[in-house]
Amino acid sequence: MTDSLSTPTSSVARLMLKTADIFEEVILKVAAVCCWSSALLIAVIILNVIMRYGFSNGLILFEEIQWHLYAIGIMFGLSYAEITNSQVRVDVVASMLKPKTVLKWEIFGAIVFVFPTIFVILFNSIDYVSSSYLLSEGSSSPLGMPFRWVIKSAIPASFILLAMAVLARLFRNIITITQKEA
Repeated sequence: MTDSLSTPTSSVARLMLKTADIFEEVILKVAAVCCWSSALLIAVIILNVIMRYGFSNGLILFEEIQWHLYAIGIMFGLSYAEITNSQVRVDVVASMLKPKTVLKWEIFGAIVFVFPTIFVILFNSIDYVSSSYLLSEGSSSPLGMPFRWVIKSAIPASFILLAMAVLARLFRNIITITQKEA
């Protein structure tokens, strides 16, 4: 989470900061639940290995659960990485720039690249999930998981959270840039 230099004085800036705080709080709560997908994933992998090599009886269901758990961890981890500033970036270039220039590039990147990408993915993923739901799509394996639309709904849900995270960072960066230094 990036903090502005001090408490903003304008009402718009205070509203932006309050909105950013609420978005980040929601994301942290979702992340606290989704982080358990990694522990469950390890348990399912171990159970699958024991079943396959110990009893010569692996289950397709366990393999499908594995990729569902991977999806939860990765998809919902995006928004967490954004608000905790732990995403991958080119810090070599950023270290040569002034801090306000870095913030301006972040604002530019969010508006020009990130938000349009999120919009395209959200727009297309909603049809993707609804088609899966309407077709009652399930695994092609007889012993696989039914209701494929449930895991597919992680795409729009996680990108809504990512949009909230990017918006929170955008608000904080705008406040930091527009704030007068004391």
